Amino acid sequence: MYSFKNDTYIVLDVPIKIADGVKRIRDQYHYTMALPVEITVAGSSGIGVLEYEQNPSNVYSTLKDITARLKPIKCRFGKVSKFPNTDIFFFTLLDETPVREFHELLAKSNIKFLETPFPYKPHCPLCNNSSLTDIETQELLSKEIIEEFTLDTVSLYSLERKTKDELNIRLLERFSLSE
Repeated sequence: MYSFKNDTYIVLDVPIKIADGVKRIRDQYHYTMALPVEITVAGSSGIGVLEYEQNPSNVYSTLKDITARLKPIKCRFGKVSKFPNTDIFFFTLLDETPVREFHELLAKSNIKFLETPFPYKPHCPLCNNSSLTDIETQELLSKEIIEEFTLDTVSLYSLERKTKDELNIRLLERFSLSE
């Protein structure tokens, strides 16, 4: 097997209790993206999705080595923000440092990524709804989840576009942060 057939993302999984709170916000604002609640590490900014023509076993082996050296990340969400010139809203992180360090390890690894024009911004996607009113936008920007949580698993997700509005998401592999 020597290829990734679809866009493949590397993410830090947000624990269920916190993820449920994010899902409630997503539902309220009609979020249409397919990934579970996560902190994007590779795929949307900084380093892009995995390059298609590479050996998945090498990718998995490298990720296993990297994640075995990382300790779980204590995390808190910061304010809700919005990417410039988009309808994408997201939770920021109060301390981006450990997630940025993980991103840099991936960027320097032997894993190949496609280029993306966007600088890396650790984030948890919330909404991509272009029809929000000004009041809804202000409400969304004021949302908070203040509890601290621990990021201790990393997942690879493949996104296959079935139609314009339908994505098939598949978990390819999951790793534990275990230092």
